[in-house]
Amino acid sequence: MKCGLALLAALPVLAVSPADTYRTTVQPVLAARCYGCHNDKLRTAGLSLESAALTQAGVWEKVADQLSARRMPPAGLPAPTAAEVLAVTAWVRTLPGVTNQLPNPGRVTARRLNRTEYNNTVRDLLGIYGHPANDFPVDDAGFGFDNNGDVLTLSPMLMEKYLASAERLSRLAVFGPTLPKQPGLLASLMPKKGPDAALRPSSSGTTTPYSIRGAMYANFVFPVDAEYEIRVRVINHRDQLSINYTGPREELLASLDAARKGAPTRTKKGDSRTAFPPEKLLLTLDGKPILEDVIEGDTDYLYDRGAFVARVPVKAGEHFIRASFPALADYDDPRRNINPDFRRRMFVEFAEIAGPYNPSPEPPESYRKIFVCGHKPGQHNAECTGKVLQNFALRAYRRPLGTAEMDRLAGLVDLARRQGDSFEEGIRLAMEAVLASPGFLFRTELDPVPSAHAIDDFELASRLSYFLWSTMPDEELFRLALARKLRQPGVLEAQTRRMLADSKAQALTDNFAGQWLGIQHIERKSPDPDRFPAVDEELLEAMHQESNLFVSEMIRQDHSILDFIDAPFTWLNGPLAMHYGIPGVKGEAFRRVVLDGSQRSGILTQASVLTVSAFPTRTSVVTRGKWVLENLLGTPPPPPPPDVPSLVESSIGSDASLRTKMEQHRNNPSCMSCHVAMDPIGFGLENYDASGAWRILDGKFPIDASGTLPGGKAFDGAAGLKQVLKSNADLFSRNLTEKLMTFALGRGVESYDRSTVESIATDLAAHGYRFSRLVLDIVKSDAFQQRGADGGVKP
Repeated sequence: MKCGLALLAALPVLAVSPADTYRTTVQPVLAARCYGCHNDKLRTAGLSLESAALTQAGVWEKVADQLSARRMPPAGLPAPTAAEVLAVTAWVRTLPGVTNQLPNPGRVTARRLNRTEYNNTVRDLLGIYGHPANDFPVDDAGFGFDNNGDVLTLSPMLMEKYLASAERLSRLAVFGPTLPKQPGLLASLMPKKGPDAALRPSSSGTTTPYSIRGAMYANFVFPVDAEYEIRVRVINHRDQLSINYTGPREELLASLDAARKGAPTRTKKGDSRTAFPPEKLLLTLDGKPILEDVIEGDTDYLYDRGAFVARVPVKAGEHFIRASFPALADYDDPRRNINPDFRRRMFVEFAEIAGPYNPSPEPPESYRKIFVCGHKPGQHNAECTGKVLQNFALRAYRRPLGTAEMDRLAGLVDLARRQGDSFEEGIRLAMEAVLASPGFLFRTELDPVPSAHAIDDFELASRLSYFLWSTMPDEELFRLALARKLRQPGVLEAQTRRMLADSKAQALTDNFAGQWLGIQHIERKSPDPDRFPAVDEELLEAMHQESNLFVSEMIRQDHSILDFIDAPFTWLNGPLAMHYGIPGVKGEAFRRVVLDGSQRSGILTQASVLTVSAFPTRTSVVTRGKWVLENLLGTPPPPPPPDVPSLVESSIGSDASLRTKMEQHRNNPSCMSCHVAMDPIGFGLENYDASGAWRILDGKFPIDASGTLPGGKAFDGAAGLKQVLKSNADLFSRNLTEKLMTFALGRGVESYDRSTVESIATDLAAHGYRFSRLVLDIVKSDAFQQRGADGGVKP
C-alpha cells in the first residue's frame, strides 16, 4: 500500500499525461463508484461522468471535493477506499485550470441583523423586551440558515420598517411606554377555536394555540414594573351529558372513572343529568402558581362569581402565562375531555390582563441603560452628552466611534436643544439616527490591508456573541475588546466556555439546532387533524420543547455529539410521555427521563423530527431517508428527475402496505439509483407514524422495519439504524462541523475550508467528540478569527 501511495504522489512528476492516468487509474474508480447514478442515461443531478470532458476543470474540482468530504457516494452506497479517493483527487490537481487551493479564511459578506438577532440586540442594547422585528419580512435562508450574509438583502419595504422601528424604539427607550390614566384592560388572550367554535363569540384579542385539554398559554410583554390582574374565564359543559346518551358516553364515563379513582360525582337534584367531579384550575406566571381554584357547579358558564382573578406584582418585560387543568394532563387520551357531541367538556374561554396598578416611580431599565451619567430625569447637563452617546454608540455599533462620527451625533442633540426640545429628546433623536444606520443594522468588518488578516478584537467579540447568543457582545466582551485582551492565551477559550454556560446560549439551541433539525417551525408541519385527532397545537409545542431541552442538555452538560444519535435520555411531560407510550411520567411539567433504547433514544426518534419528516396524512419513507442523509450525514441525494409518477396513496394500508407500494414505485429505473440509499433508512423508521407515535401496523399490515443498505449492511428498526449511523461517526462529525461552521461564519463552507473541516473533525474525535470541543475548534480556527484577501477568496 505504501508503494502504491508513493507512486500516486509522484504522478505529477512522471511523464504521464492526465488522459493516460484517467484511463488507467481514475476511470475504474468512477465506473465502480459513480457511474451507477452519473451516467449518460440517468444524468443524476444533471451530471454524467461518463462523458465529462477532461477540460471541464470545474466539474472535476467538485468531484474531488465531494469524494474528499465523503459526501458522495451517498451513505449506504459502496464507498471508495482512501487510496481510490487519493487517486482521483491527485489526478484532478494535475488538470489545467484547477486551482490547487491552500487554506484560506474566506470572506464574510456584510450581514444585516436577521429578525432574531434584531430582537435580541434591541433587548440587550435598550432593555426593551418584545419582538419588534416580527413585523419585518421573513428572512431568507442560505446553506440552511437564516444568518447567511449573501441572502440577507435589504428591500425598500424593510428599510421603511427599520426607520419606523428606530423612531418607535428610541421613544420607548427614553420616555417609556404610554400608560393609561387609570388602570384598564391591556390584552385579551383567546385560544383558537376548535370543535366548540359555535359556542364562542368572535374575539379581537390575541389568539393563542389550541389545546384539547382546555389549557390557554401565551407570552405577554408587561410594560412597566407594577401590579397586574390576570383574569381567567372558564367554560364547563359538565351538564351537557344526558343520562339517556348511550354508547360513546358510557365509554367516556367509564374511562374517566377509571382515571379518576374514587373521585366523587354529583347529580343535580331533581333531574337526570350527570355531573363530573370538581376540577382544579391552575394559573401560573413563568411557571410559578399565582392562583389555584376548583371548578364546580352545573352551569355552562362559570361566571356567576366573575372570572378567576390573580393580582400579582410583575417586573416589566416578557412573561409566560398559562391557565390549565393539571389533572387533564394525565389522561392517556385528551379526547376524553371532549363531550360526545365533540365539544370540550371544560376549557379556558379567554384570559384578560389588566393594569398597571401602582406602577413603580423608578425610571425603566431602558432609561438606566441609556442615561449612564447617573442624573435623575430632567436633571442632566451638557457634560452628559458625550458620556451618554459614547456609551450607547459603542454598544450599538459594536465598536468605538471616531471623532467625526461622535460630532455628528452630538450635533443632533444640539439641534434639538436649539429648537426648544429637552435634553432627553435630543438624545432620543441621536439614538433614532443610530438605530436606522448601517453601523447598527449591519455587521461589517473592515479591511485595513488587502491581504488576509486577523479581524480586530471588536469584530471577534461580535462574531463570538452572534454565534453563541445571537445578540450583541455583553459588557465583559466589550471590556476585553477595549483592552485588546480577547486574544491573550486562554482568554478566548475562557470566554467561550463562559458564554456556553450562560442562559443566553439557549439561542444556540433555538436558532442553530432548530434550523439544523428542521423543527423551528414544527407547527407548519402539523399532522392532519382528521387522521391524528389527538395531536393538537399544545402537543406539537411539547414535541418542540422536548427537542429543545434535549439539545440544551447536550450543550450545557457537554455531551459527546454522538449522543445526538442514540442518547439514552430525553425530556418529557405527561401528555408527550403518553403519546410515546412511556409509563410513569405524569403532570404538565417536563422532566428528564432515562430511556431503555428499545423504541426511543436520540433525536431521530423524537416526535418533532418524525413529524417534520413525514407528510400530514402518512409517513414518508423518502422524506425520512432524505432527512437522515442530509441532516445527519451530509450526503443529500440529488433532486428527483422530472416527470416521476406520484405514489398512489388511496390504497395504502388497505390493499397494500406503504413498503409494498414503495418497492413497486422504486422499480422505475430512473428512481432506483437514489431510492436505493434513501428507502432502507426510511423503512427503518416505519414503526413511527406521522405524529411520531409508536405503531406495529400500517393499516392492517404488519410493519417490516428492516432494511439493507446498498453496501450489503442490514439492520432492523430504528435501533439497528442508529448503530449504522454511529458506525459512520466520522461522517456525522464532519457534517455537524460543517453545519455549525456555516452558522458560526454566516457563509457557506467552501472547498478552501476543506482542510479546516478535516482538522476540526480529527481533533473532535481525539477529544471524545465533546460538543464544547467542536465549538472551541471553530472559534480558534483561522476561518473564524481571520478575513480573507480583498478581491476574492482564492489566494
